[in-house]
Amino acid sequence: MSTTPQRRQNVVDELGEIQSQILELVEQARGLLRRNGLHGALMRAESYWIAHVTTAVTNDHGHLGKSMVSLQDTIDEIEDGEDDDIAED
Repeated sequence: MSTTPQRRQNVVDELGEIQSQILELVEQARGLLRRNGLHGALMRAESYWIAHVTTAVTNDHGHLGKSMVSLQDTIDEIEDGEDDDIAED
């Protein structure tokens, strides 16, 4: 089923909101570790799962290469009209 430009934009907007929420939660976790003096755990988290989550959501992390397909890639694909079909619920 082909999508309307408005429906496509709604999906992009909602995915963008989800992306923002995920990044906010990662920052909350980082702050929790920092505030509680858990510097070793924070360093390990930043080197592994924080890096993986951030890269999977945005492709923006200094420690890792690009994710194969990130949430940002999906948003860009939909915005650019590369995916003509959205599955019906």
